[in-house]
Amino acid sequence: MLAEGKDPSFERQREKLRGQALADNTFTSIAQEYCNKRRRDGDRAWAPATATRCEYLLSLLDHSIGRMPIHEIEPIDALAAIRKIEKRGKLESARRTLQLASAVFRYAVATARLKSDPTRDLRGALTTPTVTHYGAVTEAAQVGELLRSIDGYEGQGMTKWA
Repeated sequence: MLAEGKDPSFERQREKLRGQALADNTFTSIAQEYCNKRRRDGDRAWAPATATRCEYLLSLLDHSIGRMPIHEIEPIDALAAIRKIEKRGKLESARRTLQLASAVFRYAVATARLKSDPTRDLRGALTTPTVTHYGAVTEAAQVGELLRSIDGYEGQGMTKWA
């Protein structure tokens, strides 16, 4: 190091600081920072219910990748963590958790704590949940008919109050 014109003491201090900074950059800490940012993100801020749901979904990853430094997380680590959610039959939660984890990784990239998002190539790796469509009144004439039917209902009192 001396031959290269570098101060060994300064380089050791730099490595120590770099090591501490990387150790503090766990997935959980960056996910919490991301959620706090999204809570107060101006026009794009999360509603309180959305923030609570997103924080819950990200907390599902705490036991698997949460304590890992974010720069050490590989795609297989993230996939294994999300597959645990999928195996419980929570397909939509697994899909949404993958999206949120990807957003956290992209935030880490944007804040210069990670080189690239390890989940970017995991699209299509999860089972797609079946979508159930429910009937809805979409035409104005049918809305009027529905309201007249509700008004003319002669069934149980509790149902009428509802």
